[in-house]
Amino acid sequence: MQIKETFVTNNPCYKANQNPNGDSRYINFQKNGAKGLMLHSVGCPQPSASVFVNNWNKSSYDRACVHAFIDGNTGVIHQCLPWNFRGWHGGGSSNNTHIGVEMCEPACIKYTSGSSFTCSDTATAKAVVTRTYKAAVELFAFLCKKYNLNPLADGVIVSHREGHTRGIASNHGDPEHLWNGLKMGYTMDGFRKDVAAAMGTATEKPQTEKTLYRVQTGAFSKKDNATALASKLKAAGFDTYIVQSDGLYKVQVGAYSVKANADAMAVKLKAAGYDTYITTKSGTAVSANTTPKKTVDELAREVIAGKWGNGNDRKNRLTEAGYDYSAVQKRVNELLK
Repeated sequence: MQIKETFVTNNPCYKANQNPNGDSRYINFQKNGAKGLMLHSVGCPQPSASVFVNNWNKSSYDRACVHAFIDGNTGVIHQCLPWNFRGWHGGGSSNNTHIGVEMCEPACIKYTSGSSFTCSDTATAKAVVTRTYKAAVELFAFLCKKYNLNPLADGVIVSHREGHTRGIASNHGDPEHLWNGLKMGYTMDGFRKDVAAAMGTATEKPQTEKTLYRVQTGAFSKKDNATALASKLKAAGFDTYIVQSDGLYKVQVGAYSVKANADAMAVKLKAAGYDTYITTKSGTAVSANTTPKKTVDELAREVIAGKWGNGNDRKNRLTEAGYDYSAVQKRVNELLK
């Protein structure tokens, strides 16, 4: 999950949260935090979250303001408001209690009337919807943990459509209209269960499995873009590699068993001008094709010098960098005889 802070500081909603002027709705939300989460879909054929962010980040845009948009092309979450700010998303009392998140929609659909639409490229549309759904599951799991919310409890996670049915939101059919129209098989009951399962993943890991913290600097749909960033980072002296997961090429730096070390690397990268976030998720190693690989003998000597860590940390880092761990370890054993 990648969250990019793109706060819409010019939006009147953002300003109202900064200066509530005694308005208890904003004060209570900031003091008590969210009591629930509302899932939206933007209702127009626009997959780019940045388009919405740019349009909404204006003093003249006084109609709405959500906490985040999920980009349909990348799955990156563009956070528009601090999570403890009261948003303008539900069109009713849900604004007082729920965080609102919008999923962007495929460019290949065309609305005909109301929530009805046609689609010129079903495969592409389904890929976009799958990407936003998965990102929403991760984000809602994160927010439920943050605010100690039970995703399966009544009224905690609702769609905009469900919010209207409950009398706390305006009359919209999203996001179910999109899922149903594309025959995705997604439902809100299924979404809530997926969020609950995502929350349980971290706590159900065997205690013998060590968590590794990775500093991610980018996620791209095209390998060339990831390779370009990896080349730039390597030239700047950072130990960089590319992994592929969720249909994206992700550029990561390091794999640390101690989170403080990952935090320190993130600070260095930010100081060098790179956007970062820390993740425990890896993927399939991808060759960046940026610089010639080191020989097994070179790697073995670096291992002995302590440059690749120890145990599983060493194995993971060598593997993710595209090297044969077994061959390197064999040469290490030979050199140490």
